[in-house]
Amino acid sequence: MEINLKPWVWQTLALLLGLFLLFTTLDKLYVVSQDFRPSVPKNTIAMSAEGKVSSTPDLATISLGVTSTASTAKLVQADMSKKINQVTDFVKSQGIPAQDITTSNFSVYPTYDYRNGTNVINGYQGSESITVKVHNVDKSTDVLNKILDQAAALGSNQIQGVSFTFDDPDNLRQEARKQAIDKAKQKAQEIAEATGLRLGRITNISEGSAGYPTPMPYGLGMGGGGDAKSSVPNVQTGSQDVVVNVTVTFELK
Repeated sequence: MEINLKPWVWQTLALLLGLFLLFTTLDKLYVVSQDFRPSVPKNTIAMSAEGKVSSTPDLATISLGVTSTASTAKLVQADMSKKINQVTDFVKSQGIPAQDITTSNFSVYPTYDYRNGTNVINGYQGSESITVKVHNVDKSTDVLNKILDQAAALGSNQIQGVSFTFDDPDNLRQEARKQAIDKAKQKAQEIAEATGLRLGRITNISEGSAGYPTPMPYGLGMGGGGDAKSSVPNVQTGSQDVVVNVTVTFELK
């Protein structure tokens, strides 16, 4: 017996079949995705801890400057260039490579007198400075102290002090990080044992924003109108702390 169905009936059946196949496929995909989704432990504990490593800085950064005044800008530049070149030559003679000597400031500007209701140029003033990096100061500060002393004798009247830091702080941070993780694990272990639970695997680790150690300034009292020929004190590096904060999440069983 032949059944004749109208075209709209066939279209409706085809649409229903398509929807059935679509929902079946989506259901299969959802099941597969659940199988591959990483399991999240129901019971966890998050512990924070700090790791701190103290070490002697091995890098010193010095700012050596010259200021000068004269009747013309040309005379100011000539005087500054002479003095800063003398300082730079001495720094190089102490074994400091050229890449560790950087010009950090150079400026020349007019100075004024107020006369008859107007400003009149009465001369020029200028400043020029270099930044010097001295390595291995953890072993000896002899070169550093020689540079500071001789720079003042050669006319550097803007010694802004010394900043101490680490040439490569990453190894110290790694040591402090391991210390912090061990502390967090010990704290979590103690709490787990006190509550009758067992400590499982680590599910997450996040590190705080302690950051890299910042340079530690050592003031010399030579800025401004200090006496360039005054004796510069011997500089000691002391020690600095490298701190890392972590939060570790453990599974509890």
